[in-house]
Amino acid sequence: MKKLIAAFLVGLTAFLLATSLSFAQTADLLEEIFDASPGAAATEEGSLASASAQAEQQLKEKKDQDITDTSGTKKGKLATFLDEHPIGSLSWYNPLQHAIREAVGNGLPANIIVLLLLFPMITSLIAFARHVIGLKGFGVFIPAVLSVAFASTGILTGAVVIIVLLATTIAKLSVKRLRLPLLPRTAMLLWVVSLLVALTLIASSWFGTASLLTLNIFPILIVMLITENFISTQLFNSQKEALSITFETLLVAVLGAFIINMETIQQFVLLYPELSLIAVAIINILVGRYTGLRLLEKTRFQSIIEEE
Repeated sequence: MKKLIAAFLVGLTAFLLATSLSFAQTADLLEEIFDASPGAAATEEGSLASASAQAEQQLKEKKDQDITDTSGTKKGKLATFLDEHPIGSLSWYNPLQHAIREAVGNGLPANIIVLLLLFPMITSLIAFARHVIGLKGFGVFIPAVLSVAFASTGILTGAVVIIVLLATTIAKLSVKRLRLPLLPRTAMLLWVVSLLVALTLIASSWFGTASLLTLNIFPILIVMLITENFISTQLFNSQKEALSITFETLLVAVLGAFIINMETIQQFVLLYPELSLIAVAIINILVGRYTGLRLLEKTRFQSIIEEE
């Protein structure tokens, strides 16, 4: 308790010393502000307006290319693609095609339908990578959601991931000395991670990194989901193992994002939804029937297999 009180007093004293200004310094500062020329003020306002216009233009271009954004031109392109490829009369093999076209005509964004049709494909890819290839990861749902986040923001989300992981490592070393139980410790770690990510985004605005300013909050929060899984993994594994699992999760997520952003696949699932859903279901059944060694396990135990 004495150490905490002493640390608090020292910090308070340092804060007061750092923030205290003499009356003369304050007067000089006010004089400089009021003596600033109108031309300098106009120049500053012009530069701010130019930077704001540039950021808005980049945001608009990003929205036009983002498949997750319902206000961009992406949904219009997909709707136009449906109009350019009419289908026949209603039959047993195309009821979903007719339902989708009617829903799009009633105002449902076509890109939302594409994402819902692609999501099972991404989860099947993750299941194949884990069950057959032998990659590790944070379940199936988190890599799939990360794929959508990567598809939305591109490599910028990867930069945020690196920041989050570094912040988690720093926060763990800081919070470890507090000796908190699991749930308060996890909440404290997320507090530190949120603060560091916020400071990073603020710093990016100072250095004119306009691309980071177009990030949406939801991909950032999705990326921060990794934090809790990363912390939980370290409870039962080493930090090296936790980093390995995180890296393989991100690897599968990047591959999933690449598939989501492929325009040919988007158009295929929108034009043939029944065929794509049935194909994904068959692939899942075949993957579930596989009972042999995973490919990475065969490489790992190659010497033992050769001896037998």
